[in-house]
Amino acid sequence: MALLIALVTLSIFVMATLSYTKLYEASEVNAAIRIDRAARAAASIFSHSLANEFVIERDESGRPEAIRILAASSEKALTFRNEHDSLLKEIGLTNQGAANLFKLNPNTQKFDRFATTFRNPDGSMPPPMSLSKGHPAYDDLMANRPHIGDVPVMGRLRLAYLTPIQSPDGTVSGALAVDVGWVDDLHTARLELQTLIAGSAIAILMLVVGLGIWRMTAELQPLKKLANFANDLASGNNTNTVPYTQRSDEVGALAQGLSRVVDIQHELAYLAYTDKLTGLGNRSRYLADLNKVAIEVKTNKCEWALLHINLDRFKDVNVAFGQSGGDTLLKQVASAIKETAGDQASISRLSGDQFAVLVPLKQKVSSHSRVCSALLIRLNKPFNLGPTDLHLSASLGVVRLPQDAVGAEEAHLKADLALRKAKDDGGNCCAVFVEEMYMHVQSQIELERNLREAIINRRIIPHFQPQIDPSDNSLTGLEALARWHDETKGMISPSEFIPVAESKGLIVELGSLILDQTCRQARDWVNVGFDFKHLSVNVSPIQLLQPDFVNVVRCALERYQLSGQHICLEVTESLFVEQDEGRIRAIFGKLKALGVSLSLDDFGSGYSSLGYLNRLPFDQLKVDRSFVMNVDKDVHNQKLLAGIVTLGQGLGLSIVAEGAETREEVECVAKIGCNSIQGYFHAKPMVAADIPQAVEAIFALGQKITKKRA
Repeated sequence: MALLIALVTLSIFVMATLSYTKLYEASEVNAAIRIDRAARAAASIFSHSLANEFVIERDESGRPEAIRILAASSEKALTFRNEHDSLLKEIGLTNQGAANLFKLNPNTQKFDRFATTFRNPDGSMPPPMSLSKGHPAYDDLMANRPHIGDVPVMGRLRLAYLTPIQSPDGTVSGALAVDVGWVDDLHTARLELQTLIAGSAIAILMLVVGLGIWRMTAELQPLKKLANFANDLASGNNTNTVPYTQRSDEVGALAQGLSRVVDIQHELAYLAYTDKLTGLGNRSRYLADLNKVAIEVKTNKCEWALLHINLDRFKDVNVAFGQSGGDTLLKQVASAIKETAGDQASISRLSGDQFAVLVPLKQKVSSHSRVCSALLIRLNKPFNLGPTDLHLSASLGVVRLPQDAVGAEEAHLKADLALRKAKDDGGNCCAVFVEEMYMHVQSQIELERNLREAIINRRIIPHFQPQIDPSDNSLTGLEALARWHDETKGMISPSEFIPVAESKGLIVELGSLILDQTCRQARDWVNVGFDFKHLSVNVSPIQLLQPDFVNVVRCALERYQLSGQHICLEVTESLFVEQDEGRIRAIFGKLKALGVSLSLDDFGSGYSSLGYLNRLPFDQLKVDRSFVMNVDKDVHNQKLLAGIVTLGQGLGLSIVAEGAETREEVECVAKIGCNSIQGYFHAKPMVAADIPQAVEAIFALGQKITKKRA
């Protein structure tokens, strides 16, 4: 009897140990798979977002071995920029872990962290940290090898993958580190199951001792079945209901314990793939579904449509109703999309107010159009926020699989491009992907790259257009206008590169370049005795509101030993939209103290407030060309222009009429009383070398006309 009990006891512990071992191995394999996928995902996101700066080197299985800096980006690649934070956040959200960027300090031979997703509990940045000798990953990184394993972070361990970043010559320059969370968190379910198995084994042992051999045979079969179930569960192959949970004996207790483990696994899977706010799938669910569809369209003759949906002006809702109001609206929008898209659609919330819908196209090719139309109509209906009915609109981008895209990454990118097109078209519409969208993005990327180089190499220069006194055709000033002559494409219109400069954060550098070149030209003309009166320079609102803008102007004047009276800064009415007037008045006061004059450009073309003319220290008012065009034929425009001139001159402002192109327009504007005229009738913008001769010719022509009239 004792021998039999010992054998049975040994069998129980063997089964429990085998089950735990299998679970242990499965959890280790699962952890390895997760960190491998995290590294691959991070590399893909990294190479996609910074394709112009880095290239990923992979082994035969596709695992990233190194990230190489492209030669053209070596100077700035590992210098912190805001886009690094955005990139790391995207990587962290995708992998549900942390992400860090390190740069090798050649002096200390330490890897200094310069960007991270870690934050202190109050949301502030954590203190600086470095990887040095003795860190588990240090030797691998210094040897240009990736490191995979547990690394210490804040007294605990995180499962991480560190990929070396190489300079163009192949030497290590830094590292990208991604992880999938705390090691002890990753193994929580395993530890719980270990405790459960151990407790169940002890309970079964007590049962065997109490009941004897005759119960042993009867109970052995259920235990084996539960052990097999545990093995299958650890391997991820079992989706059946746990057996014997209805029994009230020790076997039932063990089964119920396994059932709780199954419930925990289901809950973890739900949390991993569900958006907490809306109950829809999250970004991970979306990527998994999209990959599944991409495989399906390759193997089966089926068609799908991928829709990216973004609410128009959702930020205004958050401002007006607060975050709780915005969350309430997102829940209602999610329900509306779910009801409209149908049961066969896979719906996810990607981020913020952006959603994704995967719809099977089983009937007609145009069925995606019907879904889009239905969604636009539904999202245009009012949503209830407490006592308020809120009307919304949305933009939709559509890509069809496999017609427009085959792979998951390609489909995601193209749907995003289509969504961007819908946004650019004003929103409240649907755009289906066409190849021209991709070509446009590529051309914009190329234009941005060339623009950066042109600014750095000072290939963008000012051309000057005269401002003429209509009474005697004498010069009253010159406006500096940015002109870009590309070596391969020739002259590139400001209407092409100025919007790119504004959207890509280059407008401040461009404005500073034109200001510097204009001041240098003013000094040259002062030296040769050419009386140009003043040079006007356009200043964007973004540039004017920079903390160091006044100092930039001061330095430019001092650099060329130039009096402020030679420079006039032109701002547009858009400066006053959503800006604090007190802040603008303070900046203007500092600029006036430098001696420069101020001009309000394009007056009447947009947001206008007569109060600003009275309260701010403007010296000049430039009337938009829409009031000057055909003014000799349009009595209404004549009255408007006369009113503007009377108002401006009454406030002590000099009036410049822009865009006069015909003699009749010039004569009419002169008769109304404008102080200066700027337009193609007198001269187009030209290089500085041609200005003195052109001004002399304009003046001579005016004298000739005056003599004829006399």
